[in-house]
Amino acid sequence: MEKIGILGAGGQADEAKSFLKDTEVAFYAVDEKFIDSNIAEQIDIATPEEYQIMLPVVAAIGAPDLRRKMVEEWSGERFTTIIAEHAYVDKSSKIGEGTIVAPRAVITTNVEIGKHAIINVAASISHNCKLGDYVTVSPGAHIAGNVIFGDGVFIGIGAVVSNNVELASGVVVGAGAVVLNSVEQPNSVLVGSPARSIRVNEGWLREV
Repeated sequence: MEKIGILGAGGQADEAKSFLKDTEVAFYAVDEKFIDSNIAEQIDIATPEEYQIMLPVVAAIGAPDLRRKMVEEWSGERFTTIIAEHAYVDKSSKIGEGTIVAPRAVITTNVEIGKHAIINVAASISHNCKLGDYVTVSPGAHIAGNVIFGDGVFIGIGAVVSNNVELASGVVVGAGAVVLNSVEQPNSVLVGSPARSIRVNEGWLREV
């Protein structure tokens, strides 16, 4: 049976493990201060053993900034992609390494998704979209056609992004928001229907 490692050990990591078929999780890499001594599979991300470095890993962490931090801290160079058995990814679309596509997610034609993204349960991404690295699309969110996301964009649960919208790097769309217009300001936080900006974060989303 193939073995992989998971960066992170929270709920998103548990979900990622549940999506696997014919693959075993060898370890969960976390910051030393978060290691649970009662869980043998957890390791310090800063001090992996040689055989662990050689295994492919995936970062299963909801917040884009923390996911990027964990990937940058990992000393290995092999990343795997998880596409759940009951997800649909059209053969014309491209999925970057380290990305997770959950059950019932639908990715239609000519979509490009960058590295280390998470497309969560029952999310949909329509034709000709381009999503950057470290993007998170939360459960039940729907992205219409010809949408472009910069790196680190976070789309909340049940949110909707209309067609031809472009979102700058680090934009956060709140749960249930409806985005009708493009947003050029990086790290803007959008809420409501229609969505409006309520503040600008200092960087990408760090906590979900």
